[in-house]
Amino acid sequence: MQQWPPEVVRIIQQFEQRIKELEEENKQLKKRITQLENKLRIHESPHTPPSLQRFKGKVSGTNPPGKRGAPPGHHGATRNVPEPDEIIPVTMDTCPRCGSYLGQAVGIESRTIEELPPPQKIQVTQYDLHKYVCPGCGCEITARHQDCQMVGNLGIRLMTQISMAKFHQRGVLRRIQEGLQGQNGFLISPKGIHDVLLRVGDACIPEYDLLKQRIWQALWKHADETVMPVIGKHWWLWIFRSNTDDVLVVIRPSRGKKVLEEIFGSNPQGALVNDGYPGYRWLPVVQRCWAHLLREIDDLREPSEHEQLLSEEIHKRFDLLKEFIGKDPPMEERVRQKEIWDGELQTVVNKHLQYLDTCVKAQYIKNGLGCWYTCLLYPGMQPTNNLAEQAIREHVIMRKIIGTFRSERGSENYQYIASLLATWKLQGKNMSEELENLLRRELCLSMS
Repeated sequence: MQQWPPEVVRIIQQFEQRIKELEEENKQLKKRITQLENKLRIHESPHTPPSLQRFKGKVSGTNPPGKRGAPPGHHGATRNVPEPDEIIPVTMDTCPRCGSYLGQAVGIESRTIEELPPPQKIQVTQYDLHKYVCPGCGCEITARHQDCQMVGNLGIRLMTQISMAKFHQRGVLRRIQEGLQGQNGFLISPKGIHDVLLRVGDACIPEYDLLKQRIWQALWKHADETVMPVIGKHWWLWIFRSNTDDVLVVIRPSRGKKVLEEIFGSNPQGALVNDGYPGYRWLPVVQRCWAHLLREIDDLREPSEHEQLLSEEIHKRFDLLKEFIGKDPPMEERVRQKEIWDGELQTVVNKHLQYLDTCVKAQYIKNGLGCWYTCLLYPGMQPTNNLAEQAIREHVIMRKIIGTFRSERGSENYQYIASLLATWKLQGKNMSEELENLLRRELCLSMS
């Protein structure tokens, strides 16, 4: 055997030792990477809404990761200059530098300024409600005024402002208290504000019941749910959004089937778009969310050949679906196309169920077979549940602000007011005006 010089042997031993150190370091780094990936998956799982996904793109890598902001083609936010309500001429007589008389102006530079009127101080009004005795039935009647509620001494506009500050501006009670005192010179305690909100919620109950009826009768609706603690316990906030933009908020201690039975009864009407949660499967007509499907399919670290093929196949089918419904075809063509695509999707599932690396994802698709193309039978229905996720975001923000409801009564009150405000907002109505009209009707003009 060839004998190496001692110096060469020493260098070789140094390199061997360094290789062992690097191998050990590489092993520790891989372990650390796995730990960090597991932590990251809590925030980047298939069930994470797109608005919270900050690092993931498509499997193909065509989407830049971390892309935020408005989508391409978004219109700018530049405001149009409004017509002035008043024109004020601004003149000068003498030069501010030398004091000389300026004479006639040589031109005009117009500037349009938008400004708020001065804050209104609280106004106190006494209503003398005349009483009558009906000669026909002998009943005693008290006259009603649209701005005078029969219980309490706070006006309708003041109650509306408090409700909007709490629900629309997400204010906490002490901030609302400070705002009313600073802007309007009105003194009220946080407990007084809380009592006002309870009274407003009670007034919303009749309209809330009508809203629940409209949700049940809707041609189709979207549904979603999220955790909403009540007295520190694990409760759930359910959101239901109809094809006419009626929004129903329901807070219950359960995420189970009995909540859906409460809303839809034993005879559900219309179709329900949902994310695939098992509690929805008993409903007769369901549209499974394609956005959730794509996130589930694309949840890959190092995609295998079969996983890549499955992802490309599902993305292709989703693109075809969007293109097809974008043409608004007649119902006969829709029914025929649904039957064709249901059969093709069954073939894809059967193919990928036999592969170990795609069998779980194929089973996910199989669980929804027959429900991926329901939207074809309902012109105007979206193949995703994004509308429900959009409607529920406001309540997720409120959860972060309040932490938990302090009482079950508070959670009940929240669902009444939040449902009506969300409905009016989506339908393009003025929320303050609608709430004022409701309070006048229920608290001032009702004879009950």
